[in-house]
Amino acid sequence: MPKQKIVIFGRAGDPLTYERAEFADLSCEIIQADPKSEGEAMEIVKDADAIMGGNWWQNDRVISAAEKCQVLAVYSHGFNHVDVDACTMKGIIVTNSAGMCAEEVSNQAIAFLFALNRQVTWLDRRLKGGTWDAGPYRPKGTIDEEVLGIIGFGNIGRAIGRKMSGWRMKTIVHDPYVGPWMFKDYGVEPVAHLNDIFSRSDYVIVVVPLNKETYHMIGAEQFKLMKKTAFFINVCRGSVVNEPDLIKALQEKWFAGAGLDVFEKEPGDLNNPIFKLDNVVVAPHVAGSSLRSAVLSRQRASQQVKAVLQGYWPMAGQNSEVRANIPLRRNAKTAVS
Repeated sequence: MPKQKIVIFGRAGDPLTYERAEFADLSCEIIQADPKSEGEAMEIVKDADAIMGGNWWQNDRVISAAEKCQVLAVYSHGFNHVDVDACTMKGIIVTNSAGMCAEEVSNQAIAFLFALNRQVTWLDRRLKGGTWDAGPYRPKGTIDEEVLGIIGFGNIGRAIGRKMSGWRMKTIVHDPYVGPWMFKDYGVEPVAHLNDIFSRSDYVIVVVPLNKETYHMIGAEQFKLMKKTAFFINVCRGSVVNEPDLIKALQEKWFAGAGLDVFEKEPGDLNNPIFKLDNVVVAPHVAGSSLRSAVLSRQRASQQVKAVLQGYWPMAGQNSEVRANIPLRRNAKTAVS
């Protein structure tokens, strides 16, 4: 039986220790590639059985050149840089590293919540600048008995709900794709309309994937509904928010402030007005970073590829519509049991 070819983009010179460990019992050839052009990328993938990584080479032209490919795996939670529709049409399963950094991203969201509530960064700068009194930067609400609104109740949203349950918050959630039993299990209230999250919450945290449905799902309409004392936190992708609307809302103080780990343009333009506002806490898209998540991203991406190459549907398959274009597969979890 000929060896299966796994192309890994963007990790030239890397020993791929974790990937090789996961693929140890496959008959496969691992090709590390760092193409300098789209044409070169197309040539590399034409006989690949699997593609991993390589953000900028996952467009429809490169995907169309991958004649044998069964699976395209990203090393991250987000896969908005992948042309998923092209993969689906080609019969390629798209997978991510779901769960690799759910704890880390939920921690970042909660860190923003506490920093905003207790005015940590403002008080730090004020005191280090030589002013003892808090001035206008006094801690805000009580957290307990306040309302936390979570948009998206996947791995990260559920981790936030679990961790904040001990703070006696009233937690409401908007996610039309989650079954009612999940809300009950976590002791949260499902909210059918997105706008109700914004009108009712003292803290709004958004943790949804970026796709056609969620692009600019949040804008002026939602921000105008927020309480003057409320805070907005985004730790998923910048483009789920209409950033000009967000800037205007923060400048005009429609609500109290924001904690932002992500932005529409990354790396961020340091002239972005967001970075000049004193009612915003920011970070350079590091919410998912940790020593553990760096390892898990490699392991989980590789596990998805291995499952597909062994003939299974992966645990983290993201384009279920592709099932219509490929032979029937057993679920990967069936193979483990």
